This record gives sequence, C-alpha cells and structure tokens, in this order.
Amino acid sequence: MKKKLLIAAGIAIILALPFLAKREGKALGVDIHTVALQDIRPSILASGTLAFRTEVKLTSEVLAQVTEILVAEGDRVERGQVLLRLDPETYRNAIEREEASRRQQVIAIERQRVALELRQQQFDRYQKLANMRTVDQARFDEERNQLKLARIELKSSEEALRRADAVLNDARELLDKTEITSPIAGTVVSLPIKVGETAIPSTNALAGAQLMTIADTSAIEARLKVDEGDIARIAIGQNVDVYPAAHPTDAIKGRVERIALVPLVDQQGRAFEVIASLEAREGLQLRSGMSARADVFLGDGTKVLAVPVESVVTSEPEPRKTVHHIWKVVDGKVSKIDIDVGAADDRWQAITKGLAAGDEIVAGPMRALRQLSAGQPVEQQKSESKEQKNDEAGSEEDANEDAP
Repeated sequence: MKKKLLIAAGIAIILALPFLAKREGKALGVDIHTVALQDIRPSILASGTLAFRTEVKLTSEVLAQVTEILVAEGDRVERGQVLLRLDPETYRNAIEREEASRRQQVIAIERQRVALELRQQQFDRYQKLANMRTVDQARFDEERNQLKLARIELKSSEEALRRADAVLNDARELLDKTEITSPIAGTVVSLPIKVGETAIPSTNALAGAQLMTIADTSAIEARLKVDEGDIARIAIGQNVDVYPAAHPTDAIKGRVERIALVPLVDQQGRAFEVIASLEAREGLQLRSGMSARADVFLGDGTKVLAVPVESVVTSEPEPRKTVHHIWKVVDGKVSKIDIDVGAADDRWQAITKGLAAGDEIVAGPMRALRQLSAGQPVEQQKSESKEQKNDEAGSEEDANEDAP
C-alpha cells in the first residue's frame, strides 16, 4: 500500500511540473502604465477658410466715372477718410436744375399770396355790399368761392415747394456720394477699380461694381464647414486649433463663436458653417481667403481617469454586445479586469468603471496583450535605445540582402 501511494505521488508531481514551470517561469516583458487623470480631447476635423473679422466691400451708389483714387492697396485708412472721387459734373447740373425749379416755386408762392390778399380785399367789400343788400347773393357767393380757390392754390404751391426741397436734397446727396469715404478704420486689401473706369451701382460681379475692400487686419476668424453628422456635437465656446495651409504645423488657438442655423448645400452634401474667432499670433502672415483645416475639440478640458487607447482590449462575446477589458498588474502578475469606457481621443481612453488612479496596467506591446493569461508574471521591459533599434534594423536589411 505504501509503495502504491509513493508511485501515485510521483506521478502527480511529474504531471504538475509543467504548470509549476510555467508559473515560476521568466516574467514577460511588457509596458506597464500607471493609471492617472488625463486631459482627453476628442475632436472633429473640419476645413474652411480664413477671413478678416471686419471686412467691408465698397460699391458705388451712383453711376459715374472714376476721376481720382487717393489710396493704394495696403494703405492704412481711418474712418471718414476720402478714398476716391467720381466725376460730379452730372450731379452738379442736376442740383442747379433743381435749385432753379425751387426758385420758381418760391416766386409762384409770392404771386399767389398777392393774389390771395387782393381776393380777400374784394371779398370784404362784397360782404359790406351784401349786408347793405346792394349786391345779389349769387355775386357774393362767387367772390367767396374765388377767395377759397386762392387759398387752396397757395397751399398747393407751398406743397410743391416742399417737394422741390426734397428733390434738391436728393440731388445734393447724390453729389456727396461721388466722394467715397471709408466706413471703418482698417487697411485697403483690394483695389480692383482704376482711374477712368466707370463705377456702377450694382452688387453683382460686374466690372466697376466693386470699388475696393477695407478690412481690419488685426482680427481674423476661421469659417469652417462641419458635416451635418457632426454638427450636433459642436457648441459655442469649444476650443479650436486651426492650421492654415501656409503654416501647416502652426496651430492657431481659437474658440467657436457662431454656428449657422441653415446648412450649406453643394454636390458633396450638406454642411453647416461654424465661425471660430482666432487669437493673434506674432510672426504669422495670415490673409483672408487662405484655406485651413481645424480640429474642433469636444471636451471641456476637465481631466478624467484614462489609460492609453492601445491598452484596452475589445471583444464581442455575443452579437451586438461589446465587452472591454484590461490587464491589471498586481504583485508582478496580471489579472483580467472588465471595464466601462467613456470618451476617447487619439491617445487616451476614459475609464468610468473598473480602475482607480494609481493602478498599474499593461499598456503594450500588442503582441504581448494577445499572449497574456490570468496570473502570468510580467515585468517592465527595458526600452531600447534609438541606436540599438537602428543597428537591429540595419542587421535585418543586411541579412535580407545576403539572402538568395
């Protein structure tokens, strides 16, 4: 009986040796990361153009030839400064014509006042005769009607004088509009008109319709197009990093200021315009019309518990059911922990349940994450220097070249 027990114990020990060897084997080298609060910044990619915040396109309100341009493109101008002049001759002639018409109305009023005074005197005499019954009633009534007509004609002439004054004011206003002044303080950024060309009162893209463009170049904004599928996540005040095409590596900080209520429809689909105000940057030459790309950050900047995105392992044990887990390191060994995730960006994944700050987890490499099992010993792998990696890469290339 003792011999049988010894044989059974020996067999059990032999069968357990592989498992003991595995348990006591060499620890697997992995990247161990300490869980902490991180600033997660999920973002939406958008594209658009830069534009000066205040930009005014000047057009003519009268039809006239340009006789003088007092500024050049790039000049700094002040509000109310005269920029160019149009030929005023036509409008001066109109003023003279209307002034003559007004003088005629004044003369007509003077004549009618004299006539009214005469009619009043005649009516007074006829009224005395009527009281004395020396004139018939029909004649008296006719004189009374003539007096009323004289008063009405005087009122009509006075209204005609007011009309002449209004027409004269219009003519003077048109003359004033032959002198174009700056409505804002800024810089002349566009000057398409030339001396001798005819300025026309039109908002269409016709030659002579646009005189010049004045802009405040100290403040610039980004006009971005956001796809309709993402617009619901955009809100006023969100931070924006804008990368102009001329400075693709320089991020200009900004903030969402306005969101369009109606979409822009084109052949590519529907998009909403989002206006972002940008901070001034010294040394960057920015111009209106430059194309740009932007990252609109959805987070509010509050730090949350997060881990590297590559450390989260996702599986689907059942249809339409996704499970996330992570390998937690405790006393040099790993254990599989189910977690709940939140927002994520390109680097960090928020953890809402399953971990606490200070926990150690396996962050990589990916091949190690696929090989891990519960209870397996791990250790922080030694980071290879750049020179070692280059030497290994060179050795592999030499081996590939020597291979037949």
